Amino acid sequence: MSDKPKQKSVSQLMEAYPGLEEALAKRGIECASCLASQVDTLGDVVRMYNIDAAGLLQEVEGLSAEEAGLPG
Repeated sequence: MSDKPKQKSVSQLMEAYPGLEEALAKRGIECASCLASQVDTLGDVVRMYNIDAAGLLQEVEGLSAEEAGLPG
């Protein structure tokens, strides 16, 4: 990724990491169908829904906390 991922929207990250959409959906978060995914970052979603960021990222192959712009 050329841009800093923490500046990317959830929808951009879902395009780059297809497993992210499924991992969020398993937690009852339907980012794919939400207009806010165009502007919210993954950090925003983790804070809003009080998600275990480490567990989410472990589920999404190849996505590290640093890549997603989350605290490690």
